[in-house]
Amino acid sequence: MGMEGVLRRVSEFELAGFRRNPGNFYSGLATLSPQLSVLQELSQRLQQSAVFRRIRERALSGAAPLPEDVELYRRELEAAYAKAGVSPDELASESIGLSRDGRKLRLHKSWHCLHYLLTGKIWETGASPLGKAILGGRELPDINQVMGYGPARYLLPGEVSQVAHALANFAISEALEAYDPERAETLKVYVAHHQPDELREMFNQLRDFYDTAAAQNEAMLLWIH
Repeated sequence: MGMEGVLRRVSEFELAGFRRNPGNFYSGLATLSPQLSVLQELSQRLQQSAVFRRIRERALSGAAPLPEDVELYRRELEAAYAKAGVSPDELASESIGLSRDGRKLRLHKSWHCLHYLLTGKIWETGASPLGKAILGGRELPDINQVMGYGPARYLLPGEVSQVAHALANFAISEALEAYDPERAETLKVYVAHHQPDELREMFNQLRDFYDTAAAQNEAMLLWIH
């Protein structure tokens, strides 16, 4: 299934509890992981379907989806619900990235490409707010080694505000025009080939997610799984 980037908004109180006892955070992930694995697999399959692409392309162009595509996609969703044994709301949240309660954002496999787009770096984060947006933060110790791609990290509310400000002022159109997927692939960016509209959509979700967190004076948890 590959690596996916996830962000989660948390209050200062929640973060303080996870810092005192990181196991509480990781045990929660472990409890959900079997269901999430099914959701992720089905989500990826649905997003690769022809009908999903048609609906997405029309939406990006400002057109309404065709009624027959809506009906076909509904049937595909119902089949996926039955196979996974999960609710439609859960699967829909996974498909679009943002959870129903708005507190978790899945960047799917776009996380590394977005980091490269924002910073021009492959893995380095540096001290800049843009470098912290996806791969930055202090580590939350993973004593039991639950995570396969390294421990979760966290940003304090002040850092979240800095990232939100930097994202709000980031020239996304210019960055997308300069983006060279062939060069990114040569540099080993994970899943380097994305359509500009896909990256713009994910960037907008990331920007809005940080903006909401900053407005609520929240901290941020970040991880790759």
